[in-house]
Amino acid sequence: MRRATDATVLMVGPDRSLRGGIVSVVNGYFGAGLPAMCARFDYLSTGVGSNILSKSAAFAGALVAYKKMLGSYEIVHLHMGPRGSYRRKSIMARIAKRHGKKVVLHEHSGEFARDFEEGTAAYRSSVLRTFAVADRVVVLSEEWRDYFAGRICSAEKLVVLHNGVEVPPRPCDSASSNDILFLGRLCARKSPEVLLRASREALRRYPDMRVVFGGDGYPDRYRAVAEDLGIADRCEFRGWVSGPEKEQLFARAGIYCLPSKHEGMPMSVLEAMAHGLPVISTKVGGVPQVIEDGVNGLLMDVDDEETLSTLLVELAASPSFRKALGAAGRVTVKRKFSVSAAVGKLVDMYDSLHGKGNS
Repeated sequence: MRRATDATVLMVGPDRSLRGGIVSVVNGYFGAGLPAMCARFDYLSTGVGSNILSKSAAFAGALVAYKKMLGSYEIVHLHMGPRGSYRRKSIMARIAKRHGKKVVLHEHSGEFARDFEEGTAAYRSSVLRTFAVADRVVVLSEEWRDYFAGRICSAEKLVVLHNGVEVPPRPCDSASSNDILFLGRLCARKSPEVLLRASREALRRYPDMRVVFGGDGYPDRYRAVAEDLGIADRCEFRGWVSGPEKEQLFARAGIYCLPSKHEGMPMSVLEAMAHGLPVISTKVGGVPQVIEDGVNGLLMDVDDEETLSTLLVELAASPSFRKALGAAGRVTVKRKFSVSAAVGKLVDMYDSLHGKGNS
């Protein structure tokens, strides 16, 4: 692959063996050839830990390596999530700036605005100082761009970079199944309980329908909810899925649903659309930038169980509607949300920073 920029880049984020949206994004960049497009590119993991103590120890080790590596790079690209991830990347951003590096902060958290608005004065001040250090701030949607421009940093720093996914050569046949698929962490933010409650009427009408959950988190909590609702025998909790197992779940699904309370740009929604599945999701974060309601997917308000119940029944009743929505969604992802397009925009950003003096 031909080099596209003379910039040298050190990218920092979660260990690539871990689970989650940021890792999926980063691995997509690697799969699309980003390292070979730069004059020099390396990835530094902030380490692996199962609790606060082990995470702190892992980060301390990563910080030692980080300081040794900084001299070889012009640009430092930091992937940032909520809470602990923010604190770690805040420290690294300030170190990089003291060493005269260009700093890119790539914000992935769908909870950023809530954390900022509800945080203490000291936390808000820390956030503003951290983002003042950045030369570029990458956000996942136009909605987040507007929020950041109004509350966090100057608009000139902001770059909207939609998450991108690979599009399979052939779509799934959503018309052949009524199964509902949910992929994501089983936690309150993703609202699996909303899906469980809303699915009862569709499950009653369609005896062949099942609700399939792929994700880690708190599966026992939601198994108990399914038991209380009397639908446990129609629900599957598969744990974290990836690779061929995830592809099998896409292949057997007729409907994809992610009723989250907060999101940035959910990778699972893009993946489901790329597979040709009809998607129901909430009007949060970057989702409305992807889904045009009734055209290439369906939108609902947060916690609106009644509407979700109606939408599930409507989709189950009409295989042709499922197929039409899925086909339109697949076209949308091909045109606007491919990983190759995202990597191209990243390279352009690196090139715009290459060779510039310190800000």
